[in-house]
Amino acid sequence: MATSFGPVSRNPTPSTTLWGIVLLEHLDEFATLAWYLVADGKLVEDTFSRTLAKLDTIPFEASIPALTYSQARDVLIAQAIAVVSDMRIEESKDWSVEPNSIGRVPDFARLAFMLKLIIRSPEPEIARYLSVSPHEVQALVEYAIDRLSVASPVAAMRTPHHVWVSYAFETRLESSTVATTNFIS
Repeated sequence: MATSFGPVSRNPTPSTTLWGIVLLEHLDEFATLAWYLVADGKLVEDTFSRTLAKLDTIPFEASIPALTYSQARDVLIAQAIAVVSDMRIEESKDWSVEPNSIGRVPDFARLAFMLKLIIRSPEPEIARYLSVSPHEVQALVEYAIDRLSVASPVAAMRTPHHVWVSYAFETRLESSTVATTNFIS
């Protein structure tokens, strides 16, 4: 897989080095956050690359660790959203990509859902990231939930008799009569 990182400066600024240390100290958390938002390895790389470039323009305040963490997290989220927006623009130019395929939530709704329910960001913060009102955040989250609940999850498992059984979680019903027969016998 080709990486999208730009050329590395042979003389990084002290600010870049310090921000890089902050990103490394919280790498697991920030990588998970970026993955939740962009859901693609290459886009996670792009997000981190953009985040470090953007953080380099912000003065580093070493005396307040909570502030540096908060700034890094905010920039990471903003850059993840920018990466998703850029990818959507690229996809819209490609006629072979269907923007609303089954099982795929449109980006703003998916991002609002992830930020609200998975990452647990407050609605005003999500509204600021997405440049929408807090009321629109609620509508986006509801839309994402509705969209995701359209396709009910189905699990398939093998019974001891090597018969495939599917199980619909919403109704808790098996769809195989063979499984029922195997259970009875």
